[in-house]
Amino acid sequence: MSEETQSNNQQMIVIALVVIAALLAAIVGVVIWQQSKAATTLPSPTATGATAPAASGAPAGMGGAAGGAAAPAAAAGPFDAKTATKVPAGSTPEEMLKTYGDDILANKYAEAYKLLPLDKQQSYGDAAAYEAQVKAYGITKFNMGKAVTAGDKVTIVSEQVTPQMPITYTWEFKKVGGQWFVVSRTMGGSLQ
Repeated sequence: MSEETQSNNQQMIVIALVVIAALLAAIVGVVIWQQSKAATTLPSPTATGATAPAASGAPAGMGGAAGGAAAPAAAAGPFDAKTATKVPAGSTPEEMLKTYGDDILANKYAEAYKLLPLDKQQSYGDAAAYEAQVKAYGITKFNMGKAVTAGDKVTIVSEQVTPQMPITYTWEFKKVGGQWFVVSRTMGGSLQ
């Protein structure tokens, strides 16, 4: 082989490698962009159903439907004591939330599911779907912040520690006629 042919072959190989590297960088860029776009549009783990763990690298089943499929959102309407989840008789909101965390850590998902606000229960579909999703998180610890009381309302932030990341929720409770109710659970908040 002549020197000129060998030089041309080497140039072609270098050009081909540069093209392949550019294509790989473009593919990685598109994948990252799609994941970041999906992450910004993912609902809270209990709002509508996200494919967080399996598809995007976050904990599995952050949302409502089993298998990571998105479930229709159950909109939280105005608080109605007739349909709201009751804090068990004789329990405070803090005790109920501790029970919720203990239930998750003890793999008692059906019991924990019953303590969720009604709209969150509906977003998961049923206790079995809730179990499938929450179990996939691999929760290793449950923490609670201090209860903040304002009149007949109590707000508590909880944290579920997972191998991927801690997940925080702000729980709101309301007392009506001597009975505590779970008003809402929304993603986010910080422990105090």
